[in-house]
Amino acid sequence: MNIPASTYRVQLHKDFNFKKLEGILDYIKELGITTIYAAPILKATPGSMHGYDITDPHMINPEIGTLDEFRALIKKVQALNLSWVQDIVPNHMAFHTDNFRLMDVLERGQRSSYAHYFDIFWDHHSSRLRGKVQVPFLGKPLDECIEAGELRLGFSDRGVTVDYFQTSYPLSVSAYKRLWPESPFPEGDEMPFERWIEVKSAWINTVNNDDNALNKLLESIDDINKDRKKLKEVLDAQHYLLCHWKDSEKEMGYRRFFTVNELICLKMEDDRVFDEYHTFLHQLYEEDLIQGVRVDHIDGLRDPATYLQRLRALFGKDCYIIAEKILESKEQIPADWPLEGTSGYEFLSFASQLMTNRSGAKTLLSFYKELVPGIPPYHELVKKNKRMILEKYMQGEWDNLTVMFETLGLQGDFNKQRMRDALGAFMIALPVYRIYPESVPLKGEELKIINEAFGKAMGDNPELRSELNYLQSLFTNVEAGKSSKDILIFLQRLMQFTGPLTAKGVEDTTFYVYNALISHDEVGDAPSSLGISIAEFHRKMQLRQASTPYSLNATATHDTKRGEDSRLRLNALCDFPEQWTALVKKWISFNQKFHKRTSKGILAPTINDEYFIYQSILGGFPADFLVTQEFLERIQTYYVKVLREAKINSDWAAPNEEYEQACLDFIRQILTPESEFLKTLTPFLAELIKLANRYSLAQSLIKISAPGIPDTYQGAGLWDLSFVDPDNRRPVDYETRKRYLQEIHDKEAESNSVLFSYLEDHRLEGVEKLFVTAKALNFRKGNPDIFSEGSYVPLQLTGKDMVTVSYARNHNNKWALLVIPLRAKAEQPSDDFEANDDVVLPDGAPTLWKNVFTGDVYNVDKRLPVGEVCKNFPVALLTNI
Repeated sequence: MNIPASTYRVQLHKDFNFKKLEGILDYIKELGITTIYAAPILKATPGSMHGYDITDPHMINPEIGTLDEFRALIKKVQALNLSWVQDIVPNHMAFHTDNFRLMDVLERGQRSSYAHYFDIFWDHHSSRLRGKVQVPFLGKPLDECIEAGELRLGFSDRGVTVDYFQTSYPLSVSAYKRLWPESPFPEGDEMPFERWIEVKSAWINTVNNDDNALNKLLESIDDINKDRKKLKEVLDAQHYLLCHWKDSEKEMGYRRFFTVNELICLKMEDDRVFDEYHTFLHQLYEEDLIQGVRVDHIDGLRDPATYLQRLRALFGKDCYIIAEKILESKEQIPADWPLEGTSGYEFLSFASQLMTNRSGAKTLLSFYKELVPGIPPYHELVKKNKRMILEKYMQGEWDNLTVMFETLGLQGDFNKQRMRDALGAFMIALPVYRIYPESVPLKGEELKIINEAFGKAMGDNPELRSELNYLQSLFTNVEAGKSSKDILIFLQRLMQFTGPLTAKGVEDTTFYVYNALISHDEVGDAPSSLGISIAEFHRKMQLRQASTPYSLNATATHDTKRGEDSRLRLNALCDFPEQWTALVKKWISFNQKFHKRTSKGILAPTINDEYFIYQSILGGFPADFLVTQEFLERIQTYYVKVLREAKINSDWAAPNEEYEQACLDFIRQILTPESEFLKTLTPFLAELIKLANRYSLAQSLIKISAPGIPDTYQGAGLWDLSFVDPDNRRPVDYETRKRYLQEIHDKEAESNSVLFSYLEDHRLEGVEKLFVTAKALNFRKGNPDIFSEGSYVPLQLTGKDMVTVSYARNHNNKWALLVIPLRAKAEQPSDDFEANDDVVLPDGAPTLWKNVFTGDVYNVDKRLPVGEVCKNFPVALLTNI
């Protein structure tokens, strides 16, 4: 198996295509990377900037290149001894007219060759959706769209279409008889897709080449377009239902990704779908164009274990396979999954928690509770928001599950509405995104999780105790007379919706509402815990080495809420709690004049929103301390998303533009050059980033040397102070990064003193981080077994000067020793690395060591002085010589 020594994540799209990627291959290699880790490259919706909205899994996205261009690129990739891990998306595709498989379903309904392909609820309990595909993209109800003349029939080389502004859906075969005396297509014929295209194309050509036929068809279309009643009859006769997008909040006819109507899910548990979908991806693997895959949103699949078994059988034992999986605290991926690990969100959490001063965090938490006295505890807020999402945005999914439960004969004598409430209570109480049942009754860890969920649900909903007890016994004991097969079918289906509920309730809502320390409002992390001990971090790393040593170590991804260095700036607030809280009180006082009261009487921004603004500005403030128009626009755009995700004072469904504008005006006013806010922020930030930048060096080195495969997000070799997407997909200035890396090499060739003087002079630009990244990655590339196979040995320290993380990696008597001071133990943070602490070396350790960063050599016996090894550079990576 080609196990990467390190990965580099690239987001490919129309503005950064294969040719652009080719231009940075040398930089990637020089950085020490061994593997390119690419965002989806299959055909996606036009202009897609992320690639997860695939329209055709059998071709390369033409906006980023062709298959031949990809082959040419891979030749150059492999000539540099690089490999390629490809992000794949088996859970969903785009609900878009470019998705010909889906359009065939709209056109031919259940007789389509792809009717089985998508997770459509053909037997829907609603009569208007039964046997139809819901198309929830109208801006108003169907009748109003017809009345306004927004829907019309048309004819083109694609056949007869239903046109809604710039979108053209195919007219269903079932509706052609409304246009033509006799339908030109046999409705009952389930012909293969290729044959259907031939038949349809032949008819289109016949009509186009026969003036009488064409005029007759156009007259019929024109007659229908002029008669709203006839148009409604045609639309009612279709295999799909056009409806208002808001209808999807209460009624849902297909499984979607989270609550995104534009992404329709696939029935990947169907062998035919699996085989057809993966054909082209497997071809890429067989051609050795890709050497590994990352499975996106594995929690959306009905049976992830079976999917992974099929994927492993298809791609073989040598394919590197990881999955996107958000693990809750103490949760592990199932041991029987045939993959190498996860995409690394849990590591992000471990690193961020390690670099959070627990004492200071307690002070900030107390301050936040005083500042926003009405804010519920985090776990209560999570429950509240999950319930809100379920009741306001996922009613359709909730109803579908309730009806399925009844249809399978599982409801017993219980009232349907009360059972619906009990199912909702259980979903809200589930402490993980989902479990992965393969049989019932549940056993082991899954049984513990389910019992915990029911215990919480009963505590929160005592009036539903009978229903919840019944559900619990159904899943854990199997009620007499009930089919274990049907129970499993339902439970697996239920789990496909608990994940989206948690994601929407937590990541996309609570993380924008609970603002005690927003650096921990992060994918894979949670603000329920603010800081872990070094000992606890070591325990987590030892478990990681034992269980998933080939998982990615991620610190920033396309999904994270903020850049990796922005996060550490915010964490560093825990080392300055008194200064920070005093400043916030001042800002609240002298920024009062910038508040506005809306027409609904709300003072904007609210105190909770205002506190989020202050943290966001501090986290993303430009490293050169210059507030440009670009930065102002970036943070304002970001903050509109924050408000809408929070769903309190604005919302995506119903934006409160008055409140939003008041907040944007507030941000603009406090960021004017003469503002008191800026005058007091910048000196504080100048002190804080000295420590935050040290944390950044520490995080980079730990990511590269701890158990797991280090992943670098595009551009993050320098400071990453981005906001959430789409801000984190901004163009990367690779020319500057190339220049800095070359200058590092040039200065190092002169002398260490020249090098470290240069690094200090360019500290604000993040060149020290680039230096650590390149030196450590290249060392790892040259010594891969130390890190992929080597033991992880926590090291003890003597002395009381510094909080220092130290550990050794050892394989076949080749050692790497890490000495990473985080902060002084004194009351006030200090930049002083002069420490009297010693690292106690383990038995059998070498005595002669070389510092990879400085070249210094140390001959020691049992103890290694921290102050000595970190005298010339803040962190140390040593190896035996």
